[in-house]
Amino acid sequence: MMKHAERYQASKKWQCILCNAWLLPEDPNPPMRITFVRWPRALHCGKTPLEMEPDEIDNYLYFIVNRDTDSQSSFKHLVYGMRKLYKLNECDHLHITLPSINRPQKLPVVFSTEEIKRLLKAPKLLRDRLLLGVIYDTGLRISEASSLLIEDVDMDRQQLFVRQSKNKQDRYIPFSSHIVRGVGNYLKIDRPRKFLFERGNQHKGVPLSHTRIRMILKDAMKVAGINKKACVHSLRHTYATHQLEAGQTIYGVKHLLGHADIKNTEVYLHLARVPDQAFFGMLDKLYVNPSS
Repeated sequence: MMKHAERYQASKKWQCILCNAWLLPEDPNPPMRITFVRWPRALHCGKTPLEMEPDEIDNYLYFIVNRDTDSQSSFKHLVYGMRKLYKLNECDHLHITLPSINRPQKLPVVFSTEEIKRLLKAPKLLRDRLLLGVIYDTGLRISEASSLLIEDVDMDRQQLFVRQSKNKQDRYIPFSSHIVRGVGNYLKIDRPRKFLFERGNQHKGVPLSHTRIRMILKDAMKVAGINKKACVHSLRHTYATHQLEAGQTIYGVKHLLGHADIKNTEVYLHLARVPDQAFFGMLDKLYVNPSS
């Protein structure tokens, strides 16, 4: 095994090698490129990743996944990065040795109906109150809320048009009469130019950033006295959960959320508090008349 000082010096050396030799110049993915450059991974064996044998890769990954200093997210990016590296260098015999990554089965955080009511009243600005209201009312992702165009808000049909979202699919989402009134007042007062939610008067036509949207929710939660470890996506989780509790089907929720796989939607079945009367024996439905 290499000593700490030797590992550090070798790390600098391998960073240069990774940057100059292992990456293809036409690689269009800068974040992935940065991930490669920061790798001192193979130093566990004193070799570069391209010099390692399959058994050595397996041993190193086992070492990483079992030590306490690395998060599952770090391990995930390590595996994805190595897969990309071996693909670029046509090392298929190494690629197949990398393990699949199991996602943790954690239930998302959701707000109660009372918390939602307090949350929507908390922001001082009309724009911010409407922003949180729209996200909860329609289950938008943060990227979808940020890029929502004024022309995509159909006030007559009460629906939003979401363009080419996460799964590269368009979809329509209905919204409530409360949003109709809110949007109408907001457009008269704030007069956004292009996007529904834009920055201040000096930045008309520029959408709110994801960071600013997160700050709006964080400030609203503080004012509303909500101490949950929630994020903007928690409003989307809450939307899906409340939809199920209101009687929407799981397939309806899948469509509204724009999920490609029903498995991504099924998590909300564990969160929704479905009334007891929704469950019944099928013979009672088959034989409605006891004498039949």
